[in-house]
Amino acid sequence: PEGRLLRTMEFKVNDQLVTSLTKPPWQVEVPVADADLVYLTVVATLDDGSHVEALRYLRAPENVSEVDVDLVELYTAVTDRSGNPVKDLKQDDFEVYESGKKQELVKFDQVRNLPLTVCMLIDTSGSMASSLSATQQAASGFLQSVMKPGDKAFAISFARRPRLEIAPTDDINAVIQAITGLQAVGDTALHDALVHSLYYFRGIKGQRALVLLSDGDDNSSYITFKDAMEYASRSGVAVYAIGLNLTFFDTGIKGKLNELATSSGGRAFFAEDPKELPGIYRQIEDELRDRYLLAYNSTEAGTQTGFRPVEVKVKKSGLKARAEKGYYP
Repeated sequence: PEGRLLRTMEFKVNDQLVTSLTKPPWQVEVPVADADLVYLTVVATLDDGSHVEALRYLRAPENVSEVDVDLVELYTAVTDRSGNPVKDLKQDDFEVYESGKKQELVKFDQVRNLPLTVCMLIDTSGSMASSLSATQQAASGFLQSVMKPGDKAFAISFARRPRLEIAPTDDINAVIQAITGLQAVGDTALHDALVHSLYYFRGIKGQRALVLLSDGDDNSSYITFKDAMEYASRSGVAVYAIGLNLTFFDTGIKGKLNELATSSGGRAFFAEDPKELPGIYRQIEDELRDRYLLAYNSTEAGTQTGFRPVEVKVKKSGLKARAEKGYYP
């Protein structure tokens, strides 16, 4: 992407490192072993530490047309009728359906101790001037409380353009410092900021969450909301959206935040006063630490290439499960 540099490119054959390049040309001849199954993996690492990976099969048995290398993983929140997180459920309490067909869970875990990567996406348009100080304090308190050893966070602000304030890091104090220095001025490029933020999750495994705060609708993005939603659906990142100081007439932005949260397995909150933000951040923290990881091998592998709808159900009465609404294979 613009503004980023490619630092290294690793080439692996059957998971064995062949070479690691640090400068152009980014190409190399690799040995192809005399084996039934040979695959090449290439990992590109950018100057901000993020990386992307591609895999290509160079040789496979004639009767093998496709090899599944990834489980479908669903980070799932369960709440009761009052909206409180429900803890200590078992694998048998869940059912997962893909394209209407029941799937067999092969992995189940509670995510309390799994690594977490969080993006703080904060609106710094001119309308945030009176609320920015309270927003910064609440966001900083959230990071200090939710982040554990092994977790990472990064911060992006947006007004007329999105701006990376600090790349993913485990130095939480550095992220807090970056948030504290924000200034409010300009228009609101919400759609651009959403896509820009989700890009930095590429190559990051484990539990991922985007915490978005905005006080108004988009008025300066190049990207449409439809395209931003498409990108969000492909990212697999849970979006927790906070609408601040929105009025009864702000139906457009309220609908967008609700749609983002619902489709990604996150949650939308609306605050009339910045004083409500610490409580909202505590709810997000509680949910992130009490979600469940459900994983399965899709029975629909190879049958369709587009979006695959997924539904997670909880057998116990009165409980509601929230996970992303589907994925792209």
